[in-house]
Amino acid sequence: MASVSASHLIIFVASLVIAAGVVGTLTTGVERVSSSIDDGSLDVSQQIRMDMSVISDSGVEYPNGEQYDDADDDDDVVIHVRNTGSQSVPIDESEFDLVLNGQFLVGGNDDGEFTVEDANDDETVWRPGNVVQITINNPDLNDGNGDNRLFITVNGDEELFEFRAD
Repeated sequence: MASVSASHLIIFVASLVIAAGVVGTLTTGVERVSSSIDDGSLDVSQQIRMDMSVISDSGVEYPNGEQYDDADDDDDVVIHVRNTGSQSVPIDESEFDLVLNGQFLVGGNDDGEFTVEDANDDETVWRPGNVVQITINNPDLNDGNGDNRLFITVNGDEELFEFRAD
């Protein structure tokens, strides 16, 4: 009789040890999933708060009086973009990803292919409602009947601007 009680006690203790291990493993797993969901929601929240709209007209005439004309290879393309979200973004070329006709553009004031500046003031932060001016230096455009596509990405928000060059 005592041997049956001893074997039941051993099985009971072993069951408790296994159950404690399972509970510990599940608790750790749930904490990791919860942490991942929190991190993901912060990223999504930032992306949702960032929104922008290209306000340039694809038919408007720019500095030399012609529509996005690069016939003499010294014309710049100027695009105006409004921050329509609720998040401020530093006005810095590193914050902007530009792809023109499938070519990634590198930003920077000295040797970059594009520059970004505040369109109204000399602000260093692109606040909600403000407009930035993106100047693409001597771009390689599809002239004539060729369509040009510019993808602008800031903090996960992407806008497409399509235009034709003369």
